[in-house]
Amino acid sequence: MLFGRRREKTTRQRFKESKYPVINPGMGWYRPYLFHLEDEVDESLLSSVIVDAERLCLLEVDLSFYSNREISHEGIFHLEQILDFFHGNKKDMILRFAYDFEGKAFEKEPLSLKQILSHMNQVSQVVKPYGREILLYQGLFVGSWGEMHSSRYVTDLSILKLYDEFRSLFGKEVFLALRTIKQLALVEDARGKDEKLCLFDDAIYGSDTDMSTFSQGRKEEEMDMFLSNRHCPMGGEVLFGDGRILEDMDRYHLSYLNSQYDQNALKQWEEAGVLDEVMRRLGYRFLITDINASASGKHTYLKVSILNLGAGVCPYDLTMEITMNDKVYKCSFDGSSILPTKADEIVIDLGRDISGLKNSTLALYRSFDKMPIHFSNSGLRKEDKIPFAKLWEVK
Repeated sequence: MLFGRRREKTTRQRFKESKYPVINPGMGWYRPYLFHLEDEVDESLLSSVIVDAERLCLLEVDLSFYSNREISHEGIFHLEQILDFFHGNKKDMILRFAYDFEGKAFEKEPLSLKQILSHMNQVSQVVKPYGREILLYQGLFVGSWGEMHSSRYVTDLSILKLYDEFRSLFGKEVFLALRTIKQLALVEDARGKDEKLCLFDDAIYGSDTDMSTFSQGRKEEEMDMFLSNRHCPMGGEVLFGDGRILEDMDRYHLSYLNSQYDQNALKQWEEAGVLDEVMRRLGYRFLITDINASASGKHTYLKVSILNLGAGVCPYDLTMEITMNDKVYKCSFDGSSILPTKADEIVIDLGRDISGLKNSTLALYRSFDKMPIHFSNSGLRKEDKIPFAKLWEVK
């Protein structure tokens, strides 16, 4: 089997990057949805405000009504309804549980840490069936706006107790985002390296330290030290449209941003001519750069080279699938292995008979639910199954 080029120009076109953003699971723009757990869930209202173009949703769950008692059966039912609604609408979720979303944590949080740990246990049982669709958890249930500050429970000892209980209940395989580098360092100094621990920064460019996200005068150093080698989804909110964003996206490994806050920052990026590039590079962005086949013994191996042009990583196990001669050939791999600005090669064993390769199709999807992962190649917009002829000429 030979892979031929009609013209070099045609081949380059097939592996050329498109100009449009690609919407994929676990990345991109999001907006927050605030829920008071004691209130009934209005699914009709939610259906009218949910945004089809945004795959991500931040669910802010206010527990303050139950601050000094257990969450009632009714409250638990409401939480199930909320999660089920977003699951039914095929949304990936960021979850933030807290007692305050007004800047009044001291007034609204429970009087004891024991009560918070009990609530953590209650909600953990509800969220487990939706675990794969929950991209990450932001914070450890405490702080004003759930941002782990302005609270009696952000002492080193309290944070470690909350972290230990969270990992015990929710598991070691879920992503947990803390609010500051100092908190991240505290946990890992005390408990060891946590590959699923990351950062959410809700004050990007809000000050020289991103409002204490980083230490004074050490932002760039700490970004390189703590973030550059973390293969986790990171993101948050932008407070000022700084022109350094294209450079800093790589340092943050930005996977998601709030599309509503701050609109002035987005306008500043638009005026500076960088907003389109931010939209393209937010999260992971896969480009097929080469395809070839090689024979070894009685097997032929198809090799697909994929470059990640985005700033973030894909946080899921993925499956590449070739359908040929009514047979399906698969290869599963860790999506985070294709690092930002790096390429990886996916190899699929096609067996001996590849006579139908010319009419075969290629697909990439999230392994647990077969949600398609779309490529950024020109001409492949929203293609769930790509005809092989669109990628390479087969003689």
